[in-house]
Amino acid sequence: MDDVVFGTLGVVARVQRPPHLAAPVTVVVRDGVERFGEFHQVVGRARHVLARNRDWVFRRGDEVALPDRSQTVEALVRDDGLINEAVLHG
Repeated sequence: MDDVVFGTLGVVARVQRPPHLAAPVTVVVRDGVERFGEFHQVVGRARHVLARNRDWVFRRGDEVALPDRSQTVEALVRDDGLINEAVLHG
């Protein structure tokens, strides 16, 4: 199923792990993901990216270059063993 989703919604991003490792990776971009505060109020929105574990496993500090801009991975949100999701800084 993930092949269909990544084939339909995926974009190729250049992901770089400092200082040297870089690779083109197909990612799914989720814009406007809500961040919740202490009392479950929306305190902001963020961009998340998803990648298949066989292609790339995100770590804090990875640089993700998408067609519109380049952003740094702030944190890993989830990893179910097949797909991992990271929130981008900025």
